[in-house]
Amino acid sequence: MLNKLFKRKAEPAPPSTAQEGQNPKAGEVRQFGSEEILYLAPLPVYTGQQPVSMQGFPVVNDVYLQVGGSNIGMVWQGKMLAWVIWLMIIMNIFSPLFLAALLWVITPEGTNNTFTKDLSMLSEIFLYLGIFTAPICIGTVIYTIISQTREQARQYPLRFNRQRREVCFVDSNTHEILIVPWEKVTAWISQGQMVTQYNATTFYTFGMALENEEKGTVQPILIDKPSQAHAIGTWEAIRLYMEQGVPTDETGEWLRLLLGRELTEYELRPYEGLHTWEVEKLMKIEDRFPDVDMTDEERAKHGFLPRDYWALRWWYVWRVLSFWKMPYMIAEWGHKAGTPTMPERVQQWSQPIPPEQWAKPSPALQKATQVVQHAMDKKKMNFIEACKLIERKA
Repeated sequence: MLNKLFKRKAEPAPPSTAQEGQNPKAGEVRQFGSEEILYLAPLPVYTGQQPVSMQGFPVVNDVYLQVGGSNIGMVWQGKMLAWVIWLMIIMNIFSPLFLAALLWVITPEGTNNTFTKDLSMLSEIFLYLGIFTAPICIGTVIYTIISQTREQARQYPLRFNRQRREVCFVDSNTHEILIVPWEKVTAWISQGQMVTQYNATTFYTFGMALENEEKGTVQPILIDKPSQAHAIGTWEAIRLYMEQGVPTDETGEWLRLLLGRELTEYELRPYEGLHTWEVEKLMKIEDRFPDVDMTDEERAKHGFLPRDYWALRWWYVWRVLSFWKMPYMIAEWGHKAGTPTMPERVQQWSQPIPPEQWAKPSPALQKATQVVQHAMDKKKMNFIEACKLIERKA
């Protein structure tokens, strides 16, 4: 629905000075250099985008949702470490064999060069290369994992309190606490391109800004996202939580349907770790072999992949090549490193309050959401067009 919002213009006009000085509003598009920004809030209205899974948030309960402090991605980093180790092994063992065989094939007859001599010489060269390159390459990956884990353990997560309809940010350096009303949060997604001599790479960023009205400053929060849908879907998941409560996790429902049973508390842990191994294995088994009596048409109807009795075997092969459970053990360690303990004031702010004391959405937000949702769902407008109706019907 929102795919047409970011079509590049041939010669984008730079933002005017007047525009830069104005507070943004939902549905507004601004151009900053090579980046194009779509504002999603304020006000936090309906976007029409499919929300991301709630499993992507480390803490979701009836009081608050937490952004940050998650170790999602550490399993991939652990696998990257395994691949770098294998690369070093291949370079130092198989490369000399390959080059020695190549030299033996292309060397004219009658020379003193032999396969054994070439292999011995090349093995010695690659041995010395490996002594210098292997620690650097492997050490770089290990350093990245450790440094990111230590940084995560230092950073306070962002909390969205749906009962108070407030957002809390704690500065990791000064430990200063900033609490702002939910409806005053500015949210946006930006799309930019990085052009090199080889290709053009598009990158997406989901951003939020919390204004400290007392000091006249703004605290930005920027999160890289793999796609436009992920960026908007993250905001939509937060918005749905704040406006409607803890939503049904469609990913969890899909897993329940796939496995044919309720997931255990262990399997539903919202972080990566040793349990991730078990869930991935279950998904691979059930996705390929559920209800063996089902026809191919029935499998396709329910969204199951075609039968492939090698699927699970290849899954085991790849796990052996990534050193079995090592990436998952690294992720478990990263999770246990945790995040800093929230200040006492924030802990009190995070406690539940009686329902009669819950903050209510403003009439302006309720009306704007109704206008945008009706325009998008009934009139098939896109997000930008629908947001323009807010002021007209104010």
